[in-house]
Formats: sequence, C-alpha cells, structure tokens
Amino acid sequence: MPRPSLKDQRSQEILDAYLSCVARYGLEGATLARIAEEAGVKRPLLRHYLGNKDDMITALAEYVVAGFAESLNGLREVLPNGATPSDLVDALFADDSGTDPRLMLAYQALVAAVPDRPDLRQDLMDSLTEFFDVVEDVLKRASPDATDENIRAVTQGISAIFVSMDALSPLELPAQWRAELKLAASMLASTLETAP
Repeated sequence: MPRPSLKDQRSQEILDAYLSCVARYGLEGATLARIAEEAGVKRPLLRHYLGNKDDMITALAEYVVAGFAESLNGLREVLPNGATPSDLVDALFADDSGTDPRLMLAYQALVAAVPDRPDLRQDLMDSLTEFFDVVEDVLKRASPDATDENIRAVTQGISAIFVSMDALSPLELPAQWRAELKLAASMLASTLETAP
C-alpha cells in the first residue's frame, strides 16, 4: 500500500494550523506569519502547499465542511433509527461529542466572508442543511404526529442552541451553562410530545 504523499500530509497540517488561527484570530487575523508559526513551517511554504490567499480560503472552507461532514457521520452512527429526541440531545451535548469547536468558529468566520466570497455560500449552506436534516429526521421519527412547522421550529431551536455553545467556546463557559443549554434543548424537544 503506498504511503500518503508528504504534500497531502503537510497540506493537512497547514490547514489544521490555519483552522486554529482562524478560530483564534478570525479570517483576517489569521495572517500568513501566524499560520506558518502555528504549522511550524516557513511562510513561503504556505503558498507552495495551499496557493494564494483566495486558494487558502477555499481550501479552509473545504476543510471545515469536511470536518462537519465527519462529525455528522459520527452523530449518525450514535443515533440508531429508533433514536429519541433525548438521544439526539444527549449526543449533541455530550462532553465527549467529538465536535471540534474550532470548526464552528472558522465556519462563522467563513460565513462572515460570504459577501466578499459568494462562492463559499453554497457549500456552507449545504453543510448546515445536512445538519438540520439529521436533527429533523430524528424529531420526525420520534414525533410522527407533530406538524412539519413544529418539527422545523424545534430543529432550528436545537440547532441554534448547539451552534451557540461552540460559538461561545472561547469564553470557556461554566459547566453549568452547558448543562442549562442541554436542558433548554431537551425542553424544546419535549414540546413535540404535546404539539398537534
């Protein structure tokens, strides 16, 4: 079996460093110097591995979307067909959920760049829609009598709570807040049991 190329490996390491820098400093603050330092390479190598700044942003967006897809596959694996809304909330808000908060922070930075980089919009929207679809699917199966409108509203609410938790991760939220966010998502999910 052939070994992965050094270029592929180094590109992944640089993308991970770029992800860390964007999560910490934002898209504009993730300078070539910071990325190179984080990756442990010389600045000229960034262009060699990832191209110019536009190419780097495109590569980062692809990396973030791929990271979300991987996390979403993990979520699907832990949610069997008979998963309940409680199972969903437990999986999303588990301490060891496997979600990398840097992904959400970089995602937000990329979303903020969409007015200048409209080419990023569709992949970011598709990634978010796929997440909504997984949440909605669990809720629909668990509450078949709930209206589509209520299912979508609860999907949006749970998703917003989950996203805000990662988005606020740089604040190092108190553990109690995480528990309260999980409880809020659970309470929202439970409304489907009584909804028409």
